[in-house]
Amino acid sequence: MLKLDALNQLKQLKQDIQASRRIATGVVKGTPSRFGFVTLAEDGRDIYLSAEEMQKVFPGDEIEVELHTDDKGKDYAEVLKLIKTHLKTFVGRYVIKGNAHFAEPDVTGLSRWLFLPPDKRRQAKEGDYIACRIAQHPIKSGKPQAEVLQVLGNQDTLGIERCYVIKKHDLESDWDHATQAQVSECADSLVNEQTPLRKDARNALFVTIDSASTTDMDDALHLEETDHGWQLQVAIADPTALIAPGTALEHTAMRRATSVYFPGEPLAMLPEAISSHLCSLVAGEDRLVLMCSVAIDRQGNMGPYKLFEAVIRSRAKLSYTEVARYLESPDAEHPLQQLEGVAGMLTKLQQLSQTLRQWRDQYALPGEERPDYRLRLNEKRKIESIEIIRPNAAHQIVEECMILANRCAADFLKSRNFPALFITHSGVRAERQEALMNLIKENWPELAESDISTPEGYAHIVRTAHQTPAHPLKSLILRQLDRSLFAPDAAPHFGMGLPAYTTFTSPLRKANDFYVHRLIKRLLNGETIACEQSETIATLQAQLIKARQAVNEMEQWLKCQYMESLPAQVWPATIIRTNSSGFQVRLDANGIEGFVSTRDMPEKFSFDQSWLRLSSKTCTFSLDDKIEVEVNGVDWKRRQINFKLKVEAAIEETAV
Repeated sequence: MLKLDALNQLKQLKQDIQASRRIATGVVKGTPSRFGFVTLAEDGRDIYLSAEEMQKVFPGDEIEVELHTDDKGKDYAEVLKLIKTHLKTFVGRYVIKGNAHFAEPDVTGLSRWLFLPPDKRRQAKEGDYIACRIAQHPIKSGKPQAEVLQVLGNQDTLGIERCYVIKKHDLESDWDHATQAQVSECADSLVNEQTPLRKDARNALFVTIDSASTTDMDDALHLEETDHGWQLQVAIADPTALIAPGTALEHTAMRRATSVYFPGEPLAMLPEAISSHLCSLVAGEDRLVLMCSVAIDRQGNMGPYKLFEAVIRSRAKLSYTEVARYLESPDAEHPLQQLEGVAGMLTKLQQLSQTLRQWRDQYALPGEERPDYRLRLNEKRKIESIEIIRPNAAHQIVEECMILANRCAADFLKSRNFPALFITHSGVRAERQEALMNLIKENWPELAESDISTPEGYAHIVRTAHQTPAHPLKSLILRQLDRSLFAPDAAPHFGMGLPAYTTFTSPLRKANDFYVHRLIKRLLNGETIACEQSETIATLQAQLIKARQAVNEMEQWLKCQYMESLPAQVWPATIIRTNSSGFQVRLDANGIEGFVSTRDMPEKFSFDQSWLRLSSKTCTFSLDDKIEVEVNGVDWKRRQINFKLKVEAAIEETAV
């Protein structure tokens, strides 16, 4: 009996001890240092993980921890169990230290080398870029191991930058067998079969306006003047007419999500036979389109519109450059005058685009006009030069016509009350709204009654700031905006000043536009839309972010090489972002960005979170300040270009 009582007491004691322990689950978050954090699932708190505990886990791991409190009253965590790991494969560099061989992973938050056993090295050499898999998780021993799956090349391998980022972000670069088989079955006969079933608009004067080198032309324009304004027809290439739902080609498009515009060699969303031939709006060829026909009055107000399936035959492929040159100097001898009706229609299109832009200036919000920078690569696939592309009259024509057509598509989907795919934007980040409103009330009392958290208030504040280009509020708002997101339900797009927005004008290049095509056509044909689309939308959003990150990483890699190769010189630059340790600048000559650290300066600087500016006793650095910088080296681990101020005179120019 005593033994039974003792066992019961021991059991109860263990239960009491277990109940008193603070057990939680969460996700590991790495840092550039050896320590890290676990973000608790229950309340989102970040709890400290010591360097010793971080040796047991990888960033992103889902783990069970026990919480403890130190003698200063701060919580820290002890790793108890691995629930799930998400790090299966990675890319990185092959490094050797003494007799040991390691992989240096290119993984955010993972600042440790992983041991490569002799039989898992695939003859890789020091400095090689490699693709690896995790062979042994560190949860038990704290000693992870990796295996080389593929040697990607080294720094001298032609095109290594593109190859590396494709592998890192797991982008598809080859067409699978099923996709190739389906493409081989696609022919002009598919277009011919559907032509009689559509509205015939082949006699209308449609033209495409795009870059001279573009082959995947997905929009064409036709305009007629009316008694009250204009009737615009925007014809959008219709790949959904040739790609049946659920087929390999559709799955490929949805997985890839977008054409990825790497410098020198883009990665297409759809095979060339589809995007540049059968579906591209090639001049002189019958092509299937989804048409938007919309009336616009003389004030730029959108009138009645109609979406329908049609067939067109574009009369000409025009480039932005030749259209802009003609509009600047409409010479009677210009080659465009030889195309019957084209020159006159271009003049009307310019008038329409100017009217539409004026409407957006007054009632919506046009985006900030900034030049684009195109990287021109040489035969070694390194930057030869950087071309500045400034928007011209032809760009404005296409932009305004596409925005108008997209507004029609958004209104069409919204009016049907079915979940679809909209692009939403909530304006200033939620955590910054209160501080920004306090700043506005204090410094611009005339705007104090406008609430920046509402579409109307945001539009009024931004419109007011836009009216004065040098207005500091404009830059403060632009640097604190949230990211636009896909959503199944219509919601305001603060950044455009519109109650709802979507895009369907680039279905050959963007899967979300392809998807919207499919939705519109189903509704036109009296079909219903599945109510649950959140998973598809989330997948598209994530894939687009990956593609954007891959392009940015490749471009930044090339830019680091380019700037490092140039002779020392002074660069005029503009401050575009600030934080507590320094500021980001953009070079005026080529758009390359880099960082200037105030911690390397002789004075101490304080950071004003409200004004986003850095100040010392003698000078201040604010958004949009013009300065002169020199290259101060490249941080190759972060692929960051570091700059330094040219001379003391640069500081004096910003002195308070």
